[in-house]
Formats: sequence, C-alpha cells, structure tokens
Amino acid sequence: MMNAEQARAVAEEYFNGARPEPAAVGLHAFPGGYVAWVKDGPREDPAEPPGTIGGGCVVIDAGTGEVSMRPLLDPRTTAEQWPGPTPR
Repeated sequence: MMNAEQARAVAEEYFNGARPEPAAVGLHAFPGGYVAWVKDGPREDPAEPPGTIGGGCVVIDAGTGEVSMRPLLDPRTTAEQWPGPTPR
C-alpha cells in the first residue's frame, strides 16, 4: 500500500522529471489513492488566465502505484470520477 510520502515522490518525479526548475506539487488523498497536480504560483493579475492552459493531473493508485493521467479538475471531482485501477 502506497502512503502519502511515496505518492508525493512519484508525483514530483512525474511532473518535475524534465523541468529545469522544479514546480510545487499538490496532493489530495482519497480512499483509492492520491490526486496530484502542479501548483501554479500566484499571478500578479488574477483576472489574467494562467500561463498553462489545458494541463492535467494524475491519479496514483494507492494499492498498485499505477499513475493515470486525468483532466485538470478540482481534486475532489477527480477522485469521485476515478473508476479505479485498470484491470490487467
């Protein structure tokens, strides 16, 4: 079973692996695993759109550690829509 610290390490490697400057990663735990996303820094003008449009988040399965890409929605919605691990 994967814990939050292990899930954060997987998420940071996933999102920061090719970045010259590491980005902060958000993590939301739910019964089946963890939702992880890149945290955007504060913007000078909140009325302007974020620098990255159309980004995504990942769900990390707590039992298997499998990483699944998901659309960037709020973490609770993403967790509610997650169907569970992919059968093999």
